[in-house]
Amino acid sequence: MHVFAQRLRLLPLLLVLFLAWGCAKPPPPFVPPPPPPKPLAKGEVEDLRVLPQDLNAYLRSDTADRPLSSTEQSSARLDSFRQTWLGPWNMTRPSGNRHAVEEIFRRFEKSPGFDRQNARHSPEWASGLLAAADLRTYPNQIRKAITVKNTSLRGMPTPDARFSDPSLPGEGYPFDYLQHTALPPATPILVTHASRDGSWLLAESPLTFGWLPASDVAFVDDSVMRDFSAGRPAAVIKEKTPLSELGITADVGAIFPMVGPGDAGGMTVLAPVRGASGMAELRRVRLPAGSAVPMPMPMTPRNVAAVGNQMMGQTYGWGGLDGKRDCSALTHDIFVPFGIFLPRNSASQAAAGASIPLTGLENSQKESTILSQGVPFATLLWMQGHILIYVGQYNGHPVVYHDMWGFHTFSDSGRDGRLVIGRAVVTTLRAGEEVPAVGPSHILLNRLRSLSILSRPN
Repeated sequence: MHVFAQRLRLLPLLLVLFLAWGCAKPPPPFVPPPPPPKPLAKGEVEDLRVLPQDLNAYLRSDTADRPLSSTEQSSARLDSFRQTWLGPWNMTRPSGNRHAVEEIFRRFEKSPGFDRQNARHSPEWASGLLAAADLRTYPNQIRKAITVKNTSLRGMPTPDARFSDPSLPGEGYPFDYLQHTALPPATPILVTHASRDGSWLLAESPLTFGWLPASDVAFVDDSVMRDFSAGRPAAVIKEKTPLSELGITADVGAIFPMVGPGDAGGMTVLAPVRGASGMAELRRVRLPAGSAVPMPMPMTPRNVAAVGNQMMGQTYGWGGLDGKRDCSALTHDIFVPFGIFLPRNSASQAAAGASIPLTGLENSQKESTILSQGVPFATLLWMQGHILIYVGQYNGHPVVYHDMWGFHTFSDSGRDGRLVIGRAVVTTLRAGEEVPAVGPSHILLNRLRSLSILSRPN
């Protein structure tokens, strides 16, 4: 009876504890701690860890689909683009004289440099190539032609490289000073000279002049030029787009005439092949759905971002060496689908739009000018030797997309070096500021000279 009474007295306390436990919040679920920040790879800067490497991240919801140019402006630009693109077929003589063509041979006779294996060229290397070029009769022909594959224009008739001393900062691969530019298939050119054995041709292109293998070229007659020029141009907007019927691929920046309208299944275009006689023959080629668009593609920030993202992270290649892009090749190719033709080098591109000088301004003034005057996805920023596309802002600083080799660095002893990025990236103009060897004194913003607005919305 005594035990029973004790238990009876404990019941109210147990009841209170039960009710308290029943009303208490359950313990929170276990949340693992966030992973540590991704360490920077060798040769990287903080911007590459913080900033999304995706151009869509910099689109604004209120402007992403707003046209950056009117229909009338786009139409006029396309007419100008076509004139430049087909320009070599309207030429009747070379743009330069024999002295201009020989200049690179003479320069490298005095300084032959290094080959791809980093071995020194012999003193006779350049003079031997000059003899093979046989420029005594320059120009020895004037013939309209077209490229039939991805190729390159070279300073001398050789696939071999000419590097400066690879032990020096910013020299060696990929800076082959014989590489003028890469050309996609179906590029109109004017052949002005053939080497002694006919295996190399000197040609003018819409971008620049140089030597290319004769096997990469087919000559065109009036019928081919008429058929090729008549169709509405279509621009490739996907990297490594297959031209299955020809066994080759085309990248962003390539252009082909359309055959009729495209459809949901793809697009039919005309592409040149080299016939047995060396003359061009046009073949109908089916491009996969979504790989090409009729020109001009509507120029909106979203569309520019989509084209630009195709090249994001790709390896840097001086002058288009080994099928890669440098800074001005990136900007040129991005704007091709929109009917904007940019010249080949960065200084010429900087003069392509409405220019605003930035030289002499403090860095904060440069940034505020870009943010107030620049049009995201339609503005180029230029410094000596480099060109960038302004795409928006991050924490009040302009954000740019560019294909860059790297930053100048200096050690405590003052020795010059390089912090290599070596690919297409999104950064601010203060990238590398936190790296002691770069520091505030060697950031991109210090070197910035001008901005160029390619297009402005109405």
